[in-house]
Amino acid sequence: MDFAALIYHRQEFLDGQWWLPFTAQLVHFNLAHGMSNAMVALVLGALFRPMLVWAHQCALILGSAFAVAVVVVSDTNCAYYAGASGALYGWAAGGCLMTIFSESVSSQPHRRIALFVLCLLLVRLVTMQWAGVGATAWGFPVYLPAHWAGLVGGLAVASFFMRRKTTLAQTTHRQQSDER
Repeated sequence: MDFAALIYHRQEFLDGQWWLPFTAQLVHFNLAHGMSNAMVALVLGALFRPMLVWAHQCALILGSAFAVAVVVVSDTNCAYYAGASGALYGWAAGGCLMTIFSESVSSQPHRRIALFVLCLLLVRLVTMQWAGVGATAWGFPVYLPAHWAGLVGGLAVASFFMRRKTTLAQTTHRQQSDER
């Protein structure tokens, strides 16, 4: 299979290959790029496993990937894109947010670590933006809007789950009060 055909190229997308903004996040420009993203995914899955159900983790990565796809398509200056790092930023940020506010996390150190990692993600993105990151050791330009989009997408999904849980808890509490 020609994995290069799965990379997002704006003109091919405009010519009708609507799936490219999504498939581009599954392929990478080189082996080192792909392996580093795979390692981050393994670490995130293991890190959040005790605190987040698998369905929430999947929703975080899918919501983040969707946000990246929207930004890639919306930016007329984005001629090509590949990689999962934007979606991974979202998974990490959303997972940290859910850990910070989770009732099931009884350990304060877990919450502090999650807050520290979330702050680190933000500092890293701001620093990269400020430094005007272009070509990197990867040998291709880093598309920072994808990282920001992923982060925002992950935080949005986490907020949705937290809001939904709060709403369900309030409804259950009201029902219990009404039964008394």
